[in-house]
Amino acid sequence: MIIRKLEPQDVEVFWSLRLKSLKEHPESFGSNYEEASLTAMDEVRRRFPNSADQFLLGAFGENNELTGMIGFRRESSRNLAHKGMLWGVYVDSAHQGKGIATALLRHVLEEVRSLDGLEQVYLAVVTVNEPAVRLYRSAGFEIFGTEPNALKIGSESYDEYWMVCKL
Repeated sequence: MIIRKLEPQDVEVFWSLRLKSLKEHPESFGSNYEEASLTAMDEVRRRFPNSADQFLLGAFGENNELTGMIGFRRESSRNLAHKGMLWGVYVDSAHQGKGIATALLRHVLEEVRSLDGLEQVYLAVVTVNEPAVRLYRSAGFEIFGTEPNALKIGSESYDEYWMVCKL
C-alpha cells in the first residue's frame, strides 16, 4: 500500500471513490450521492483541494487502485487557523479490515503536525459508526459534544459526535 497526497491528475479516481462512498454509506456524510453525482467534472477539478492547508491523502493498492482517502481542511480565518478538520474518510468496502483507515489517519496526523500554528484537528462522525469512533479514539481524538439529528436521510435521523485531537 502506498499513501500519498492526491494530485490534480487523481481527480477522476478520487471523484469515483467519493461518489461510491456517498452511495454506499449515505448515513456517514453530509453530502449526498444524488446531488454530488450531478456535479460537473470541471467543478470537481476547480474545488479539488491541493495545498498545504487543504489536501486529500489517498491509499493506493495493487494496480495503483485508490482504495481509501481522507481529506484535511485548515480553517482560513486568522482567529480559527489554529485548527483544521478531517473530512471524507472512506475505505472501499472491498479493502476494509486491512488497516487502511488506520494508516491514512496516522499519515494525515503526521502531515498536519508540520503545519505552523496548527494546534488541533477535529471531525464529526455518526454515533452509530462504532468502528470509526474506536479508530479515532485510538489516534487520540476525544468526544467533546454530540449533535442530535445532525444528518437526516429520508425519515431517519443520525446523531454525530464531534471529536478533537490536540496536537
